[in-house]
Amino acid sequence: MEKITNKEIIDVVKFSKDKLVFAQRNPMSDSMQYNANYYIVNFATGEKEIVTKSAYMLKKFGAAYEKICEKISDYIQCQAMIMKDKSVLIVFPNGQAGLFDAQGEMLWIKEFKFNDKEVFSLASDEDSFWCVCKDENCVMRYSADNFAIDIRIGGKDNSTFNAPHFASADEENVYICCGDNKVRKIDKKTLIVSDVETNIPSLQRFYRFKGYSIFCCSDGLYFEKD
Repeated sequence: MEKITNKEIIDVVKFSKDKLVFAQRNPMSDSMQYNANYYIVNFATGEKEIVTKSAYMLKKFGAAYEKICEKISDYIQCQAMIMKDKSVLIVFPNGQAGLFDAQGEMLWIKEFKFNDKEVFSLASDEDSFWCVCKDENCVMRYSADNFAIDIRIGGKDNSTFNAPHFASADEENVYICCGDNKVRKIDKKTLIVSDVETNIPSLQRFYRFKGYSIFCCSDGLYFEKD
């Protein structure tokens, strides 16, 4: 694996067919607070460059990003999905979710829960999206039409997922980071679950992008080419 930065990464967003933009945490001295810097990585050239916060927010939330970001408490920690009608779904790590229309007006706010446990993370799947429930050891697919669960994989007494805590997706698979430093994938067509990576210490997030595996760990951002 090659290291891109030794700073903690708090978000990754697809920028273009060859580029990712990531938000890097910069702790403020003598404070629990932090600010963020934003960078683009070009996988075609291997170059890294600074990008503006506005460019990052535009890619994450769409054209109405300014109105949306005025209404939410933390635009970095949440995950977002731009729907086919340009509405934007946002899910926070505490399970709180919000839906905004194409103009940035809030349509609703609610909590995603399963068996009264928090459901969070957000991975797109055409007209659906996937979330995880860490306390129940399961992963659920929601319909984007009615925001109801239509598929659940795993369970409290099932070994398929061990404390899943993050979901991402590419065109073919959904990737789940688990508490045992393992990444598992769900085939979107067959729903078959299999291992992708094992024994990745302090793994926080995982992404697949154009033949690369992207690892966000507590000590920085890494990538590995197929």
